[in-house]
Amino acid sequence: MVDDTGFHLSALLLAGGQGSRVAGRDKGLIAWQGRPVAEHLAVLLRQVSAELIISCNRNHDQYRQWADVLVSDPQPDFPGPLAGILRGLEACSGTHLLVLPCDVPKMDSALLRELIALAQARPNEPCITRTGDRWQPLVSILPVGLIAELQAAWEEGVRSPMRWLAARSHQVLHLPEDDRRFFNANQLTDWAD
Repeated sequence: MVDDTGFHLSALLLAGGQGSRVAGRDKGLIAWQGRPVAEHLAVLLRQVSAELIISCNRNHDQYRQWADVLVSDPQPDFPGPLAGILRGLEACSGTHLLVLPCDVPKMDSALLRELIALAQARPNEPCITRTGDRWQPLVSILPVGLIAELQAAWEEGVRSPMRWLAARSHQVLHLPEDDRRFFNANQLTDWAD
């Protein structure tokens, strides 16, 4: 998505986890409504962005079919989502990066468009979602200009996306506590569709 103000949106699908809560399976490849959830979310992200980056640490051949760009963590020990976000920002060709984890299969384009509109209003600040009192930092939009700040924080040992985001001025998309679009499929039983 590119608008007349120069806001150019790329998207990052985080699929680089070790799957410890789903018996070591690659969450992005677990079926949701008959197809891998990564494919389902890739279709969704392409509706709102000009470029799709997928952060994955295994099964690259399978993820390649849905992505414009693949990135992997620099360390082999699954250092967490902030590593994937940093790699996504480094690879991003846009001015902003929409971040989405692969374990929110009920996410929809209406929510993403609402988040994008908020980010476009103040493009120099990250835009984070919040459901009730719970922060959702992995559904966010980040200005690419924050790469140096994130790299410095990473080198200082910061590993929490929320800790990094909360340390700077940011916008918040407030949503109801029970917003079903944030259903988090973390257990194998959650994937029964």
